[in-house]
Amino acid sequence: MNYPSITLWSDSSFFSPYAMSVYVALTEKGVPFTLKRVDLSQNQQFASDYRTLSLTCRVPTLQVDEFVLSESSAIAEYLEERFPAPEFERLYPRDREKRARAREVQAWLRSDFMPIRQERPTEVLFAGELFPPLTPAATQAVEKLIAASLRLLPDNQQNLFGE
Repeated sequence: MNYPSITLWSDSSFFSPYAMSVYVALTEKGVPFTLKRVDLSQNQQFASDYRTLSLTCRVPTLQVDEFVLSESSAIAEYLEERFPAPEFERLYPRDREKRARAREVQAWLRSDFMPIRQERPTEVLFAGELFPPLTPAATQAVEKLIAASLRLLPDNQQNLFGE
């Protein structure tokens, strides 16, 4: 197959969960891509060449030939349409209502849980940093997330949508 030229820009330390979600989407789709790093600690996202490329000056940014797109949820939906099943793996469930629920959860995880993100950034996983115990606000957010997870994931089901 003749694939388009695809480049994913990620943070140089690979700490961004948003860039990671696009990396996983591309990998799951089985689409070959090139990875380029943007050093956020050096403010490379504001350098003129990246600012010209990325509308948001954030990572991830995806370029497919001449088309450039930022924001991980928009990228995932674009990849689903640009590289559709059955030729490529699905990112979203087949069923319309399950797809809607997947998008709901996706948007919710990206827009809520700020206390958890602030108190347990991805450096906890990838850089081994130690942090103090969670505050009451973060603990409440964790409890909300766990309750929703238990509600969404029935017993003996290996993933959210049974696919």
